[in-house]
Amino acid sequence: MLVYIREAHAEDEWAMESNRADGVSLIQPRTADERCDAACALVERLDIGVPTLVDDMDDTVGRAYGAWPERIYVIEADGRIGYQGGYGPFDFEPAEAAAFLERLVGPPAPPGP
Repeated sequence: MLVYIREAHAEDEWAMESNRADGVSLIQPRTADERCDAACALVERLDIGVPTLVDDMDDTVGRAYGAWPERIYVIEADGRIGYQGGYGPFDFEPAEAAAFLERLVGPPAPPGP
């Protein structure tokens, strides 16, 4: 599951030229509906195939997990944090998280027909 949190590099806060070049620059969402719209755009653009939740406007999840600017967690079935990745972008290692998940639940299923 993915949790979409506050934008780390919103155009009106700490804009990144690379976001502009990639066409993913946006203003920081100010309402829950705007944040949901941004999350939906992300899921569609990146073709994300996992359930995606959206953090509330108080940033409850982002603050609880220290997720800013980007971070990967794997929460095990018993609710424990099984994997906590480093802060992005320099210690952000998606392959490391994928390896942990593979050890935990097995290899990914092959693509369907």
